Amino acid sequence: MTIRETLTDAFQYADRNGIEVPLGLYTRARKVGVFKAQEDIGEINAAYHNAVTESLVTYFEGGTVAGPRNKFRQSTTEAFYDAFYLGWKDGGGGVPDEDGLAWLQARISQELGFVDMLFQQAKELRKEPDFDFFSWVTARADGYIRTVKEIYNSAFVRSSKDIMVTFVGDDGAESCTDCQQYKGKRHKMSWFASRNAIPPFGTGLECHPGGRCQHYLMNDKGEAVTL
Repeated sequence: MTIRETLTDAFQYADRNGIEVPLGLYTRARKVGVFKAQEDIGEINAAYHNAVTESLVTYFEGGTVAGPRNKFRQSTTEAFYDAFYLGWKDGGGGVPDEDGLAWLQARISQELGFVDMLFQQAKELRKEPDFDFFSWVTARADGYIRTVKEIYNSAFVRSSKDIMVTFVGDDGAESCTDCQQYKGKRHKMSWFASRNAIPPFGTGLECHPGGRCQHYLMNDKGEAVTL
């Protein structure tokens, strides 16, 4: 039996028995092709949104938390890997460097912590009679897929780190103090990446994860380089 077949069986066994799967196993499975990579940002968003919705609806409809949470964590890992590798490729890079992959692993771990907290919240909400869980689930899914663009942008910027860009865009209905500080600044991609100031989803921006400001990075040709 190949490693890919073994890992596929392991995931199926975990789902059947409600066993939580560690991040390291997801990472290994992704590398050996257990999960098919998406190569279009729209497809990644759609697949992630569907997976998040399905996982949460399944939990609210009854049963234990482990299976739906495993599915959610798996879909997060897949979406982040796909968005990162796509962004890295579009930025002109070859194989992602160690620093980029270390950032990705840390960001996935952080997001999985958020997923665990979300299911703690869902556990309490499930106790409420007549709770409109579907509306709640839809809003959560809409929010979680915003992170896909954050991952793509971060990979793109890290891959093309020596390109000069300028922080531009409209302030929108409300602009945060960080965006006002960076607006009009021209630096290498790496400068913005090191500060996690990649609009509109950078974690180093007060308006993270976006929605209030409408800024982006633009190269010297006048082209937007972030989503």
